[in-house]
Amino acid sequence: MNYVIAIAAPIGAGKTTLTNALATALGNAPTIYFDNYECATEKSVTELQAWLHNGADFNEFIAPNLAKDLSALKSGNTYFDPLTLTEIKQRKFIVFEAPMGKEYFETAHLIDLLVWIEVPLDVALARKINQLTRECLANKANETQGFLAWLDDYLKNYLLVVRQVLLLQKQKVSVNADIIVDGEATLDTMVQQILAKIEKYYGD
Repeated sequence: MNYVIAIAAPIGAGKTTLTNALATALGNAPTIYFDNYECATEKSVTELQAWLHNGADFNEFIAPNLAKDLSALKSGNTYFDPLTLTEIKQRKFIVFEAPMGKEYFETAHLIDLLVWIEVPLDVALARKINQLTRECLANKANETQGFLAWLDDYLKNYLLVVRQVLLLQKQKVSVNADIIVDGEATLDTMVQQILAKIEKYYGD
C-alpha cells in the first residue's frame, strides 16, 4: 500500500524545502506539488478580497487533474508532472506539497499524514523577501528598480489581503494536522520528527 504524506504551511515557511528533504530521506520518494496544478497567487487582490468576503472556500481554487494524478500515484500507477512533463513513478511513500491540507476536498481523502509547519508570519515573510532579494542580487542584469517596484506592490498586497488569507489558512488547515513541526528548527530536526511519526504509523 502507498501512503501520501502532505506538507502544509504559509508562504515562506519552507514547504518546498521540507517536501524535497523528506522525499530524499524516504529514499527519493515521488513528489507532487499543488502549485504545479493551480497557483493561488495568480488571483488578483480584488478576487482574493471577494473570496474572503464570500466565505473563503478553499475549494474554489481549481486544480485540474490534481486529484486524478495523486490518486493514480497512490494506487500504484505513474503520471506525468504537468509542469516538467517528467514521468513520476509510484513508491510506498508520496510527498505532497499541499498548502490547503485537508481543506481541499478533492485530495483530502487521499492524505494519510498531514504535516503543518508552524512558523510566525513575520518570520515567513522575512524568509520570502530574503529569497526574492537574493535572486535579484544574483541576476546579472540591472533590474533593481523593477524589482523594488514589484516588492512594493507585494508588500502592499500582503498587508491588504494576503496576511488575512494566511491567518485563515493557519486557522483551518493546522487544526487537522497529524503532526506540527517547528518551522524555526533545523531542516534535519523537522525531517527526523516526521520520519519518526511515519515509522510509528506505517513502519514495516
